[in-house]
Amino acid sequence: MELPNFKLRLTSVFIVFLFIFSAIIYRAGYLQLKGDARLSRLERKQFHSKILVAARRGVMLDRTGEPLAINTEVMSLAANPKKVAKRVSTATLLANVLGNSSKAKFLAKFKETRDFVWLKRKLTDKELQSLKQSGLLDTQLRTLPGLWLVRESNRYYPHGELASHVLGSVNIDSVGQEGLERQFDSRLAGTLVNLTAVKDALGRPAFYDPSIAGSAKDGDEVQLTIDASLQYMVEQTLKQAISRTGAQSGTVIVMDAENGELLSVANYPTFNPNHTTADLGARRNRAFTDGYEPGSTMKAILLAGALENGMQLSSKIHGEFGSIRIQGRTISESESHEKFEWLSLMDMIKVSSNVVSAKIALKLGRNKMLELYQRFGFEQKSGTNFPGEIAGFLPKRDKPWQPLTVATLGFGQGLLATPIQVARAYAVFINGGYLVSPKLILDKSKYDEPKRILSPAVAERVLSALSAVTEEGGTGGNARLSGYEIAGKTGTAQTVDPKTRKYSKSRYIASFVGFPVKVSRKIVVLSQLDDPRGVYYASETAAPLFREVLAAVTRRFSIPASDEVSPLVVSKNVISQKTLTNEKGNQSQTLNEKSLAALSLITNETKSATETPAVVSVVLLEGGAVKRLKLPDFTGLSLQEAMEVIRGYPIKIRARGVGTIYGQSPKALEEVAPGSMLELELGDRQRL
Repeated sequence: MELPNFKLRLTSVFIVFLFIFSAIIYRAGYLQLKGDARLSRLERKQFHSKILVAARRGVMLDRTGEPLAINTEVMSLAANPKKVAKRVSTATLLANVLGNSSKAKFLAKFKETRDFVWLKRKLTDKELQSLKQSGLLDTQLRTLPGLWLVRESNRYYPHGELASHVLGSVNIDSVGQEGLERQFDSRLAGTLVNLTAVKDALGRPAFYDPSIAGSAKDGDEVQLTIDASLQYMVEQTLKQAISRTGAQSGTVIVMDAENGELLSVANYPTFNPNHTTADLGARRNRAFTDGYEPGSTMKAILLAGALENGMQLSSKIHGEFGSIRIQGRTISESESHEKFEWLSLMDMIKVSSNVVSAKIALKLGRNKMLELYQRFGFEQKSGTNFPGEIAGFLPKRDKPWQPLTVATLGFGQGLLATPIQVARAYAVFINGGYLVSPKLILDKSKYDEPKRILSPAVAERVLSALSAVTEEGGTGGNARLSGYEIAGKTGTAQTVDPKTRKYSKSRYIASFVGFPVKVSRKIVVLSQLDDPRGVYYASETAAPLFREVLAAVTRRFSIPASDEVSPLVVSKNVISQKTLTNEKGNQSQTLNEKSLAALSLITNETKSATETPAVVSVVLLEGGAVKRLKLPDFTGLSLQEAMEVIRGYPIKIRARGVGTIYGQSPKALEEVAPGSMLELELGDRQRL
């Protein structure tokens, strides 16, 4: 009688399981066909994640194509806190290996409820090696459970400090923070793509649609007007001037006066954008962000206004024997022995008379002075849109100007200007009267037409007055460069003491701004030194800096001299002869001064073929024309030294890189025709 009961129980169990199975089948079918919002949310949370596919940041190049800002690939360490085993020991190892955070901070990260946390961004090679040695990472870069390495793009500046104030920097996420990196961030950054990725068991993104990821667009390339080779020479020259004068800081600007292209913008102190620890004061691009009272450099603009209003260079104004009282204040010349009587406008510029400048400003009056300075671009930004650039200011116009205000404006006190504004204003005198917009990006399709603000005749007369500044008796004699006619103006301006709010009697800003005249390329150079110690006059500090920078400019761009050039000597197998071997190589003749000026450096062509002197061998045709040249070995020289060697010869130069010359084409001792191109490769001395 037990058997029927067993069959009944078995049937009941079967029916129950059949019901359960049917319910499961129904539920599964329902979920497959209809879905469940709650489970979908859980599934997305557990197995899917939103990730950004970042584009590669666009590179920045100098005007010749030399890379100034590029990208490298680095590893970063991340974790899924939920998957990390042995949290305490792992945190201890990380703290010992990385050292950027304490054990407690790593433990705090492991307790977070998120699926992803950064442990250390952009590991160095040394840190990667330490992770391997600690056991957190094996030789195949496999990590412990819950940890993983993430490949990232890292912004890298191959030349370190070079043009750092212009380039700027990025943060750890490669977002521009300063300089052109910030100004053109959207253009450099490219297009990011947000997509859904499937995660593996450790919570790492394991799969995503490559077609969608491929839609990420890399950033655009940006080419600068800056010349890297010139920038290097200018920065080194500025650094030496700072050391020589004891100045706190300095700025040098080299600008093409005809199109506004900034060929070099150098500041000191400087910083390396590859490092994030630089002081904020060292990161400022003082050429754009720092205002100062320009002082006597404004007298050239005052002169332009006087000439426009009927005065002549020969017009004379009494110098009041060195001082004048205006509203109870004494305006005097910079030196107590300067007790001028009658000075022409030409002499006013040449000797830099404050008294005569003040009297001219009073004669022009408030409205004309205001219009004049605004027309030359003061109280306006330069047009580069450089981050942090200031417009400066002129005295407020909400009430009448006092005579003292007008008078002091005449010699550059009482206004605030930036170095870039002063350089821009001086370009007007050398380019025939046009106000150009300074440019940092090499894109001629976007260049604005320069605006004429001065007649060619007035510009030419101001230029002639500025040329007198570097002649005997002028304040700018130390700016003279052998072989070139130089025009420019010194400026030694007092600065305001922030404590007393009065002009300091011990701190000055020395500057010189000018250009070579009667040459093929119109270049403006501004040199400025803030608070030089000891001798602080611009004639003794900023003018020599100008000369050294201009020498680098003329060598870099092979600007022919405007006058006869004295022979120059460089220190590699030092040879400086005033003899020249004829084509047969066995009879020497003495060069006349004209031939010497054309050749600069010469050597005897009978030297052993195994020697490679740092001078150029030449063969002359009858009449002194150069028939062919034999190039020396430039290896081991700096670009500046190579320029000294080649200066005066009919040879063009193209240089790539920064540092010491390690390669050249044509090769050493190879004969070339006049007008040939010499290509030089520069790099670290370690490559030699």
